[in-house]
Amino acid sequence: WRRHVQLAVPLMAACDCPRRGTLFLASVRDAAEAELAIGAGADIVDLKDPEAGALGALPPATIEACVRAIGGRVPVSATVGDLPLEEARSRAAVLATASLGVDYVKLGLFPGSDAEGALQGLAPLSSRIRLILVLFADALPEFDAVALAGRIGAAGIMLDTMGKTGVSLPELVAPERLQALIASARAQGLAIGFAGSLRAGDVPALLALDPDLLGFRGALCRGGRRGGPLDPVLLAAIRAAMPKASGANREANVPDLARLALC
Repeated sequence: WRRHVQLAVPLMAACDCPRRGTLFLASVRDAAEAELAIGAGADIVDLKDPEAGALGALPPATIEACVRAIGGRVPVSATVGDLPLEEARSRAAVLATASLGVDYVKLGLFPGSDAEGALQGLAPLSSRIRLILVLFADALPEFDAVALAGRIGAAGIMLDTMGKTGVSLPELVAPERLQALIASARAQGLAIGFAGSLRAGDVPALLALDPDLLGFRGALCRGGRRGGPLDPVLLAAIRAAMPKASGANREANVPDLARLALC
């Protein structure tokens, strides 16, 4: 994930360059936590408020402060909040979050009056905003959200959990279903990541599936509470469990998510 890298989906989807491994995404709620995550070797910093819902949004001023503090050292994503998928509201939230300087904007596929129509209405934004569509394993839509994400020009998808009760994604979804989702996403030219109360013990089996990234919050916090402070020891444990993507120079050249997904 690098700012200003242009996506060339048709060309890159056809290439046969080697994949570089799975990236480590750490969710943080302020600049101090972002610094801890970067210091521990996180490949991507994800900005969200863990106490405001599954994809709770941080205040705009906090997002701007984080972007300034990170200074392009790693890519940055940010959530728009737990919003029902209504076209006008979703469009406004995506545009507002993108304007704060983040590299990727994460939009959750929460239940709405016309979620499918709302997503189709966001297609014009794909030429200037890298959108990550977040699907929830415990609240999947009836339509094919992966295919729709491809049609609207999203940069990727995340499979997460809406309920944060301590039940992890691998406890909800069998490995073969996760593997099928990876294949479906890549067929659409999408990057794909997994999150949802992931623990260190989940990492080996998930790495074997070769997703583009794994996202963590609770596993990085003292006492396993996603609203608690980040723990440097736990950050280091997740980093140690995830081999760094080959060829990645974190100081100067964090691999771009789109390249990992499509190559």
